[in-house]
Amino acid sequence: MDPTSPSPTAPANIMIIDDEPDNLNVLEAALSHAGYRVSVFPCGALALAAAHDEPPALVLLDIRMQEMDGYEVCRRFKADEILRPIPILFISALSASEDIAAGFKAGGVDYIAKPFQEPEVLARVHTHITLSGAYLKLAKQFEQLRMLEQHRDTLVHMLVHDMRSPLQVILGQLEMAVENGATSMKKADLDSLYGAIHGTRLLGRMVSTVIDLSRMESGDIPLRQKSASVYEIFCSARAQSQEPFSNRVITEHIAYPCPPLFCDIDLSVRIVANLLANALKYSPSGSEIVFGAKPDPCGVRIWVKDLGTGIPSHFHKRIFEKFGVADQTLDSRPPSTGLGLAFCKLAVEAQGGTIGVESAPGKGSTFWFTLPSSVDCKHA
Repeated sequence: MDPTSPSPTAPANIMIIDDEPDNLNVLEAALSHAGYRVSVFPCGALALAAAHDEPPALVLLDIRMQEMDGYEVCRRFKADEILRPIPILFISALSASEDIAAGFKAGGVDYIAKPFQEPEVLARVHTHITLSGAYLKLAKQFEQLRMLEQHRDTLVHMLVHDMRSPLQVILGQLEMAVENGATSMKKADLDSLYGAIHGTRLLGRMVSTVIDLSRMESGDIPLRQKSASVYEIFCSARAQSQEPFSNRVITEHIAYPCPPLFCDIDLSVRIVANLLANALKYSPSGSEIVFGAKPDPCGVRIWVKDLGTGIPSHFHKRIFEKFGVADQTLDSRPPSTGLGLAFCKLAVEAQGGTIGVESAPGKGSTFWFTLPSSVDCKHA
């Protein structure tokens, strides 16, 4: 079969817009002979009206026409949401570079100079119909994938949300067991219960992260910003993240004076807790983790520094993306979900701050973020 011909079961409809009858006749004959359905129009207004009734697969469009020139016809096609995807090929005697550039600027995908050669026209028509079909197929597949992803996220959100209640029950029972057996249980048994409590709390924070990450992405989480001291945020975060029996030391270096934050306290505590938990997770045994804060032109700059394996620079942006993780094949990093830092980024930016990392392989990592201070907010 001629490669310029569409499928015989569904011939493509080609629209030709030209006010010269000879051009219309020649193009119509050539395209019809190649197996296409052809509709011809002597002006843009009639063509636009017909295109709404039956959008063509492709438009061949002259530029110099009486009532409405080809550039304007093309712009009107591209301004219409339904007609916008239709490829438009200009076919004109105007072949200067500025004319060709004007055609592309108006939205055309190709330009054929008159006098045209029939094989060239057929080849270009076939190419752009094929490309357009492939694009539409990809767009449809993308929409299907987007809907599947939305259904998946909804299902995950429902499942994770339902995990909260049983986790609270487990945590309550473990804490009750510690309270009732504190004087009668062996130290090893108590240590095991403390470890189980820490693990349950960690799982609870992961559940909250997944839920709040989804809510932040949809803009559905309210902020309750008020004044809070950096030390208050640090103490709460350390209590949440410190592992029982860990030999890693967390120290704090908060500058004096350091202005109070203007922040959502719960969100800010979880940001710091996530960063401390990451530092504990990736730091070598016996190492020091430093929490610091100091005044900054943007309010307050807060950081968590560790002596872990470090992160190559080309991963610095990726690790803040949802499910984004650094390459873990070359070291002994514990596996990561790629959600904690994504949550931190959204939570910081929602409060008007910025976040980043300074890190290199073998030199540890310093995760930092800024939040506004209540002093700046009063002066604003």
